[in-house]
Amino acid sequence: MNTTGPRKARRLAAAVAITAAALTPTTQTAHADDEPAGVLLACAGTVAASYAPGLTFAPKATSVTSRAVAGCPLSTDSRFASASFGGDSAGTLSCLLGPASGTLTFHWGGDKGEGKASPRHGDHGDHGDHGDHGSMTSTASIHSLAAVRPNGNIVTVSTGTITDGAFKGAAVVTEVTLLASQQAACLTPQGLTSASGPTTVTITRV
Repeated sequence: MNTTGPRKARRLAAAVAITAAALTPTTQTAHADDEPAGVLLACAGTVAASYAPGLTFAPKATSVTSRAVAGCPLSTDSRFASASFGGDSAGTLSCLLGPASGTLTFHWGGDKGEGKASPRHGDHGDHGDHGDHGSMTSTASIHSLAAVRPNGNIVTVSTGTITDGAFKGAAVVTEVTLLASQQAACLTPQGLTSASGPTTVTITRV
């Protein structure tokens, strides 16, 4: 019996299958460790924060809630061209200084800036996994510290690590500026209960 024909047919089918597999697009699930070294994302925008109780010049236990929106002109991926983020934190704070800790959640948007905010942010005044493109979020655990700059502005720098979602495993730094012109409320009995100002976000590969 001649088996040459079937064997050739099987080899041809295998070759076609291999070629098709090579040409079939696959879904990327890259982690921050797979990205090139350096800055993965840099954003700038505005933040609004509320304090309970209001901040004065005397340190006391304070809860902070904040929400922010930002554009990300420096991004390794156009799907992360904008962000909104927010959350809650707590610490022993005053209008001048104080540490706080909390969780920060980012909602990412593309070129049209379609991110949606979530009330999860650890801030005073303030990707490893690329695979979760459906929700396009990142969650970071951060620690914040405020300091007065020579121009009288109070700048809070928050540092931490992306613990879940896009850019998981990467380092994140946010910087929030409380303008000196807003600090008059720190002298009132109720203290400074809300403030807004510029913010920046930088995400880097560890």
